[in-house]
Amino acid sequence: METIDELTAFLATATVDGILGRLLYRGAAWSLMREEGVLPANAPPLGATIETDLAEHGFALLRGAMALRAQAGASPLTSKAFERAANAFEALVRNGDPESPDRGFRRTIAAAAYHLAGFSAVAYSLFNETAGDLNASPGETAIQHLILRDLGQLRGYVRDWLADEAHGDEQIAAALTGEELDIDEAISTILNTTICRALAHFDFALETGEPEPIEMARTLLGNAVNLADNAENVPLWWISNLSRHLIDDLWQHSLHQTLPTEPPEGTEEKYPDLRRLFISSLYARKTSEVELWPSQREAAQRSTDVTDDLVVALPTSAGKTRVAEIAALMTLSSTRRVLIVTPLRALSAQTERSFRKTFAPLGFSVSSLYGASGLSAGDEDALRSREIIIATPEKLDFALRSDPSLIDDVGLIVLDEGHMIGPSEREIRYETLVQRLLRRADAGERRMVCLDLPWKSGEPISRRQAVASNRIGLL
Repeated sequence: METIDELTAFLATATVDGILGRLLYRGAAWSLMREEGVLPANAPPLGATIETDLAEHGFALLRGAMALRAQAGASPLTSKAFERAANAFEALVRNGDPESPDRGFRRTIAAAAYHLAGFSAVAYSLFNETAGDLNASPGETAIQHLILRDLGQLRGYVRDWLADEAHGDEQIAAALTGEELDIDEAISTILNTTICRALAHFDFALETGEPEPIEMARTLLGNAVNLADNAENVPLWWISNLSRHLIDDLWQHSLHQTLPTEPPEGTEEKYPDLRRLFISSLYARKTSEVELWPSQREAAQRSTDVTDDLVVALPTSAGKTRVAEIAALMTLSSTRRVLIVTPLRALSAQTERSFRKTFAPLGFSVSSLYGASGLSAGDEDALRSREIIIATPEKLDFALRSDPSLIDDVGLIVLDEGHMIGPSEREIRYETLVQRLLRRADAGERRMVCLDLPWKSGEPISRRQAVASNRIGLL
């Protein structure tokens, strides 16, 4: 076994841009030009052995990244190695021969490597074909369901496989002692069954948050790796080993691990139950949302501190709403309410749907106020009594001018689309409202979180940055 220093040196060299005659760049071009595995007659010379070179380079990077991760944990270097390995395997399967016997195997490896590199959305996109078209083993199919976060399909699939008597210990023992002995087939069945059983334990860990099932899953996959190694079953050795790293990464970044178990001060009564319901609700979705994305992790960690005001500056679709939801969960646990300000009516409706989907199962009422600046009796009642209120700046400003006490028991204000705080006519209304909120006598008693787009490097201090600097620290 190589040492950490040896593995680090190998991966540092193997991930240099343009290595092996720009192999990964040539591989990307090669895969784009193919049609069902065949290059056009006028294709440029990209290397007669490019397919073999990509596979060897991908496997070398993958082996080194897994070995270093096992010894020293995840790091930017292992992430880079997983990404480059995924690039190689993606090139091998994109526009490849649909009849290739290892098509499903290579696609599963590419997706798992992308996932371990932190690109779960890219991993998800690789499975744009039905499982039946991929020529995948049972273990590979189970991993595909996990990467797609279709945990309902995963449960059904592994349950059916494990319930099949042909895959049980008695049938396998009989096959091994029978006259027609096929050791390789029996070992493949044992390995696929072990992978499915491990993923069943892991699914239960994601559902309950209990540590015992994840430890059992790790043990089972460790046994599978050893058996595949001894039996020289190379494909299932890779799948077992990748599965072990995959569940370890998913568990490390799951909501069970990232949401604090100790309740913030003042939330001891409600927080434990709300935390459990919050995670269970996200787990039960059609596409389960069980972990935090790399873009969310630092912001989400800070959002659990009910005293921390912050600006969450992330690109569109990078997960800012989940960060706001975690901040809202903490505030609601203290029996205080949440106010979300959205600068556009369409955004108010969208935000209302999103927060209702998340918090209605937890028993919280969600209401939105938008439209004309006037305030009806129903609007006033909603603003005074609903646990979560979404409002446009104009509507909220009018309401607070009429009765500033409407938000006395609000513990969190979320400012959505912070980049729309600025000098134009509509933007200035948003800024005016923010300044009014910041200058209230009780402003220090409530938390403020601003959801913004990334600020350009070297961008001059703008009006919205000046607003933020009054109260909120840049993340």
